[in-house]
Amino acid sequence: NLCVLYHGTRSPYWWVASPDADGEVSPFRNSVNAEYQMTGEDGEEWMVYSDSMRMGRFNCIMDSSLVFSPFVLLFAKALLIDERRGQIRFDRWLAHTHPGDWQRELLELRQQVPQNFKEALEVRNLSAFPKALTNRIANFLCMAPVKLSDIQAVRVPIEEEATGAPRRQLSVFE
Repeated sequence: NLCVLYHGTRSPYWWVASPDADGEVSPFRNSVNAEYQMTGEDGEEWMVYSDSMRMGRFNCIMDSSLVFSPFVLLFAKALLIDERRGQIRFDRWLAHTHPGDWQRELLELRQQVPQNFKEALEVRNLSAFPKALTNRIANFLCMAPVKLSDIQAVRVPIEEEATGAPRRQLSVFE
C-alpha cells in the first residue's frame, strides 16, 4: 500500500489511490510518522504502509515507512513513460516529469530485476542475485528524488488503460 505526500495549500496531507476509493489518509496517532513534515516537493515523498483503519475523519495508516519517488517507480506494478508529453504513469498515478538518464536506468532495472530475482529464488540462493545489479539498484534508489510534478491519482490503472502502441511500451511486474 502506498500514499503520496502533498504540501497542500493550508497544511500538508497524505493521499492514497485505491480501487475502493481515493482519499486523504493520516498516520496512526501513535505512529513514529505522526508528526512527520515533508521536506521535498509534491510527488517526491511517499509512505508505504501495511494496512489502514477508519478512525475518525480519515483512514489511518499503520506501519508506515518513508520512501522516495525512485523506490515507488522501480517497484510499481506497471509503469509507462511518455517522453513526448513529459508524462509518467504508474499504477494509478499520473505525473509530469523531465527526461533524463534516470528513465533509461529505471526501465533497464525493471526489465532485469524480476528475471534475476526469479533465478536466485529457483536455486534457493539469494547470493546468486548479481552483485552488479544490486549495486545499480542501490544507486538508483539513493539518487535524488525524481520530480513528479502535478502528481494525481487516476481511476484506471495504467496496465488496464494502455492499449495499442503505448501497450508495447508498458513495463509490468507480473
